[in-house]
Amino acid sequence: MRRWRKKKDPIAPGDDICPTPAPVDEDPPADRFCDLVLTGGVASGVVYPWAIVEVARAYRFRNIGGTSVGAMAAALAAAAEYGRRTGFESPFEALRRIPAALGEVLPDGRTRMLSLFQANARGKRLVTLWGRLGRGCDEHERDQEKSGLALIWFYAKETLRTFGLPAIGGALAGLAFACLPWLLGDASAATRPSASAFVLMLLGTLIGAVLGLLWAVWSDIRHGLIANGYGLCTGATLETPGPEGKRPGLSEWLHDGIQLSAGLKKKDRPLTFRDLWSAPTYPGAPPRPCGPDEPHSRRTINLQMITTNVTHGRPYRLPLEDATSRLYFKREELAQYFHEDILDALVDAARPYTPISLSDPPADARTAGFLELPGADLPVVVAARLSLSFPLLFSAIPLWAVDYEAPDAVRTLKRCQFTDGGASSNFPIHLFDAALPSWPTFGFWLDRKGSYRASQDVWFPERLDEGWGDEWDRFDPLSKADGGGASSPEDSKLHTKHFFGFIGAIVKSAVDWRDRTSFRLPHVRNRVARLKLGTGEGGLNIGMSRKQILLMAHRYGTVAGKEFVKRFEGQRGSASQAWSEHRWVRLALLIEGLRERLSGLSGSTAWSAYTVPMDKAIDQAFRSDPIRGSAGSKPDKEQAASLTFLLSELQRLEGLLKAAPAQSVKLVPVPELRMRAPL
Repeated sequence: MRRWRKKKDPIAPGDDICPTPAPVDEDPPADRFCDLVLTGGVASGVVYPWAIVEVARAYRFRNIGGTSVGAMAAALAAAAEYGRRTGFESPFEALRRIPAALGEVLPDGRTRMLSLFQANARGKRLVTLWGRLGRGCDEHERDQEKSGLALIWFYAKETLRTFGLPAIGGALAGLAFACLPWLLGDASAATRPSASAFVLMLLGTLIGAVLGLLWAVWSDIRHGLIANGYGLCTGATLETPGPEGKRPGLSEWLHDGIQLSAGLKKKDRPLTFRDLWSAPTYPGAPPRPCGPDEPHSRRTINLQMITTNVTHGRPYRLPLEDATSRLYFKREELAQYFHEDILDALVDAARPYTPISLSDPPADARTAGFLELPGADLPVVVAARLSLSFPLLFSAIPLWAVDYEAPDAVRTLKRCQFTDGGASSNFPIHLFDAALPSWPTFGFWLDRKGSYRASQDVWFPERLDEGWGDEWDRFDPLSKADGGGASSPEDSKLHTKHFFGFIGAIVKSAVDWRDRTSFRLPHVRNRVARLKLGTGEGGLNIGMSRKQILLMAHRYGTVAGKEFVKRFEGQRGSASQAWSEHRWVRLALLIEGLRERLSGLSGSTAWSAYTVPMDKAIDQAFRSDPIRGSAGSKPDKEQAASLTFLLSELQRLEGLLKAAPAQSVKLVPVPELRMRAPL
């Protein structure tokens, strides 16, 4: 057995702050599985490690999906499950220790978490400022939340603390400029400055300080953010080791955690998706080789992540499986995002650009040096970093794709920018859905405390008739849950914060509407833990203290993980009430969905206005290809007979569903069964 490698640790990680989960010594039944879907939220991701640890005591992970920081946690969970399947003795120990490790205070006063956000020389001050403004706050500070002038003073003070030298330099320059008329005037008057001269010097000093500050901030934004791939941090390691040892950047830190959880050494080949797919089904079992062309059900551990191609304006699912969505890269471009070991593995698994259809440009000088992003052999850490690219904080990653909008003669590869998966699909709860699932999918939604259930850190609907109501963003004083606010629009005062609340609500609606709509559905809401984070917790508060990181991991992560196990585990050989209810709901929804989808099929099949009935269309397909540009789409005799038979069976099913009595269970809202594009 391979054992957990650790340094001397006098106390369990975090025991001095809050109860720390015990090591995962449990051995769940070999056939008890669950799926995980983790949403994004930057620093809010500190809640995930202990939630995963608690679920891992009772379940083996089969399908794991995530976006942004949820993709990081999903990668670590998948690696730990791989380590468990391959016999590593303590695969979940790294996850158990992550909150305390992130909260470690370095000699320079930063936490380990803040040190992961490493910027180039021109972006360091902006990251420092971001960390100072995002220090979070404890419960006492939340009760005395800054507002108005106090908040403006806090921002101004921290900005001056970070950009003090440029402000001082600008102030001196402004003072010197203001003094020029006085110094160049009558020498006798120079010893007796007037009151207006003092006012002029004061104004010059203030204006100079503001201009110096603005110039420094803009210069850092231009050179440290815009020129750095539209983000402050590439994720790579840029800092030299400190007195406490190495200070890895985010990508290297995540790679170390993945390798350690999987029972691999850092210098071993990075863990890939193919490794996960082919892992043993339980410790001691032989590996189950699985390739990209085999069904997902054969994958022992199925990990998927979401990234966003902002050039194409749509999400991509990793690893890539859609042949129409191939991507390419240049090693020299990715060198600033990943260290050599990861790059070497990525290049070894890639193949040079090769056209696969007449629509693709030829392999010539224009495509030389490009490598195709691998699918099954893609290192997990690369996919996680592609998903975690929070705008402005992390640099977008450049990949290349064929520009099919260009004419054939000039068609070639063009660069695309990939940013955070949360920009397009922050909570992909649909990734592993089945009509009638064999095991549950647990979703973790990172939310904020609202007016209702403000005292609950983690909330689940207790019964089927709960949880379908919408979450309210109460920026409008007339929508306050306690009945407060103005009694009428005419009496309400317009405040700037309400306007910015309205703008923020529009942005949130544009990003999250699919996710918030989905977990109102009866087959989703009872398997989503809504983690209600308070003011100053998680989010963009990357400078949170060790105490706050640990308390968040306990209050939200441990509680949510235990609650999932309590609700769904059941006894061996029998299902829990929650899981039985969920399966019953899924069956009812399947029937209702088929009823709605097949309604009117017989009439549409026989329709002949400006078309031909489908049975005649099948007969005509013998004589010519039914689809233009698709040579060989003409069915043979056996295929045509199969189409005719299946169509008649669907019509028969339509009749059966129409004649069947309505279901006894009332489901609200009723989902729609629709086809959607692959990611």
